[in-house]
Amino acid sequence: MFSRTLSFYFARHFARMVLSLFALILFVAALTTLVEFFNRGFKGDATVGWGLALLALFRVPTAGEETLPFVVLYGSIAAFVIANRRLEVVVARSAGVSAWQFLLPATIVGLIFGILATLVYNPVAADLLAQSNRIAAQVFVKKDKPATTQSADQPVWMRQPGGGGDSILGAVRSFDDGLGLSGVTAFVFAGEGLFRERVDAQTAHYAAGEWLLQDATVTATGSSPRRVDTYHLATDLPPSEIRRTFQQLDSVSFWTLPAWADAAHLAGVSSDRYDLQYQALLARPILLLAMVLIAATVSLRFSRSRSLGPMIVTGVAVGFLLYVVMKIAKDLGSGGVVSPPLAAWLPAIIAILIGMTVLLHLEDG
Repeated sequence: MFSRTLSFYFARHFARMVLSLFALILFVAALTTLVEFFNRGFKGDATVGWGLALLALFRVPTAGEETLPFVVLYGSIAAFVIANRRLEVVVARSAGVSAWQFLLPATIVGLIFGILATLVYNPVAADLLAQSNRIAAQVFVKKDKPATTQSADQPVWMRQPGGGGDSILGAVRSFDDGLGLSGVTAFVFAGEGLFRERVDAQTAHYAAGEWLLQDATVTATGSSPRRVDTYHLATDLPPSEIRRTFQQLDSVSFWTLPAWADAAHLAGVSSDRYDLQYQALLARPILLLAMVLIAATVSLRFSRSRSLGPMIVTGVAVGFLLYVVMKIAKDLGSGGVVSPPLAAWLPAIIAILIGMTVLLHLEDG
């Protein structure tokens, strides 16, 4: 039987290593984001102040969430390497402890991290990102460039019918679940598809079948540009379709994803992106468990005489391969090629099967 004291010792060692690496990633992300936004502020793209600092810091948790699987992978490798360097694995094996017993505390901690990341960390990160988007609309309200000019953020475009003609609407960023836009440019066409005018605005809000473009500049063929306090741009698209285009999925909490998916389904809009995100968050504990097993395959049998170089290269290669597989699966799921549950769960299941197969071969022949 595996000693409870030894189990808690290994679990504490593993958790401390993963949390330390995660804290380092958050610190680097915070520093990088602050430098980036303040650099934009000093260039005149934003108003430098506390709002800009909050805007940068509120985006850090989402950036850290994206790196969580790789943090667990490399943190697990580091924890196993240190345990080998201290001869703790050798002592445990000499006492009759198998690799599976040695891995049990780490896998339990990985599952707990995954559950907390889904149920607690994700809602907090999503709420902070939503607040960051609202702050961005204020900080950049007088500095946002039109969507047709060079900007640090890539604009999103949408074609919409309304008012007897079509219009093409683009925005640098969105907030309020996609119903608020900033850095807005609209190309308005007449009923026969003839270009009528272009509208550039600082912000736009959706309200009852129309967009309200604030502080707008209207440029029409054969006339000088004119300033308009509020420009009314009609649209026949429902709010669900607008959210599908402009809403930032990372700002939707795990607990509200099913409601968004149901609303999109009732509105006749594809809910694949919400279903995929929800299933991916559900599969996160299994994915982190898989990261622990993969880390064990490349580092558990490490000896003091071997160099760290091959192990580091192997760990980086495995992490890159897993990233490619998850990215391909996500693209297939969001594009409707495969079902969202399959796209979300398949990478984690494959990683677990590979890790268990390699460990069975190494440990049990």
